Amino acid sequence: MNKFSLIVPMALFLVGQCLAGDQDEQFIQQLYPEGGKTLYCQEAFRADGRVSVDNIYDDRRLAKHFGCRSSRLCRNNKDFTTAQQDRHGRFPVTTKVELDRRRTLFGDLPDNIAADAECGYQQSFQVFEPPAHAKGDVARAMLYLHDRYKLPLLGTLEMYQRWNEEDPVDEAEMLRNDEIEKFQGVRNPFIDDPGKADTLKGSSPLNNQFP
Repeated sequence: MNKFSLIVPMALFLVGQCLAGDQDEQFIQQLYPEGGKTLYCQEAFRADGRVSVDNIYDDRRLAKHFGCRSSRLCRNNKDFTTAQQDRHGRFPVTTKVELDRRRTLFGDLPDNIAADAECGYQQSFQVFEPPAHAKGDVARAMLYLHDRYKLPLLGTLEMYQRWNEEDPVDEAEMLRNDEIEKFQGVRNPFIDDPGKADTLKGSSPLNNQFP
């Protein structure tokens, strides 16, 4: 293998990383110009501070849905980028949570799995259970992506319906919905009408419980 064949993939990777970073920064500046709190840990952050962005729908599975072997190879697919960059499916998180969330699926875990001392989420063998205060936010975002883009659910419909009921919409979530509408022109109907979640019919979730 010559040096050129090694340099090109690395250059493409670095360009991709820069683009992703710019998109994340723009997302934070648009929706949280005065700062805010991260989804899972409720940790305060400033718009010009250090904060990561978590996509509720896993990029790898999203790329697979649109016929790509990786998210990098799907960057020129308009349908992929539209779904990936939909602000309703993106949330500010701490760097630690971003690392813990990678390659995990949302799910229910038994009580004997220790919760993170600072943030309250549980994690075990590539399954991530959000803390109680974030379950509704996750559920309504996932159901929105499923309904709008016809994406397979990453988890069961019953679980997301239950999370939606257990963690009702709060003022912060309603205000975020208003702000996203200003930039995107589209609201999350599961926030405006949480009962809409119960109208969805069950279907087999994407069978990828263990990535």
